[in-house]
Amino acid sequence: MAKIDLYDPKWVDMVFAGKNKEYGAYKLRKTVSQRNVKALAILLVAAFLGGGYLAYQIKKHNDELAAQAAYQAKMELAMLDAQKKAQEERKKQQKPEPKKIEPEKVVPETRATVKFTAPVIKDDKDVKEEMPPMVKMNKETKAIGTENKEGTEDRTETAARSTVATPEQIVPKIEKPVEAPKPEPKEEVENKIFTVAEQMPSFKGNVNAWLSSHISYPAVAAENGIQGRVIVKFVVGRDGSVSQAQVVRGVDPSLDREALRVVNSMPKWNPGMNNGQAANVWFTLPITFKLQ
Repeated sequence: MAKIDLYDPKWVDMVFAGKNKEYGAYKLRKTVSQRNVKALAILLVAAFLGGGYLAYQIKKHNDELAAQAAYQAKMELAMLDAQKKAQEERKKQQKPEPKKIEPEKVVPETRATVKFTAPVIKDDKDVKEEMPPMVKMNKETKAIGTENKEGTEDRTETAARSTVATPEQIVPKIEKPVEAPKPEPKEEVENKIFTVAEQMPSFKGNVNAWLSSHISYPAVAAENGIQGRVIVKFVVGRDGSVSQAQVVRGVDPSLDREALRVVNSMPKWNPGMNNGQAANVWFTLPITFKLQ
């Protein structure tokens, strides 16, 4: 038996032959093919528009993620370049100044003041006494003192010690005042915060593992599908403590607050070193929030 298409117009006319065709069933059977075609066309158009809109939203979201990743990479490179330049400038400032070489002083040639005369052998009667005998010199010579007193010709008498002028009495000795060493401003050095140090601070262990075990993903951000990387800047003190935490680049207020909370709850770090001593150093840490 051949299949009967109840919606074929011929069968519809045959079924409703001699019947009231003004009844609604005849019109419904007669126009069912047109309605099916229209419904299928509307369904195809709606599917095309919905699929295009969904693809546009996915592409837009991927473009935003790519732009955020590129911006983050650019900011990190800029921060690294700034730290490198600051370190180079600090090394230049620490270079010792070249020592000035003074020209050698030329000592002028001294002229001879005593003329050498060759000895001449003469008889004793021809020799003139150029120097008086010691007895005569002792009689004529008197001691120099600070008081005016008459000299004595008796060699057995000795002048009083108090009347003889000592070198200290003639020319008093001038002592130079000893300058006390100036104390170094230790407080200023201890409170100074360095941007770059010879040895930067380091976390005691794996910082990423510690962050992943202590971060609590905010419920509001998880419900809205918000994720990204928050960059936090803080000071690692001379004793390794963390302080002055601040968000350099944020993603969402809820993620920013959680990043600051985790950083402020960190244990002590290994402090930075400058000239062999612990120093206060700024440190920048990126914290990534990613939905599983």
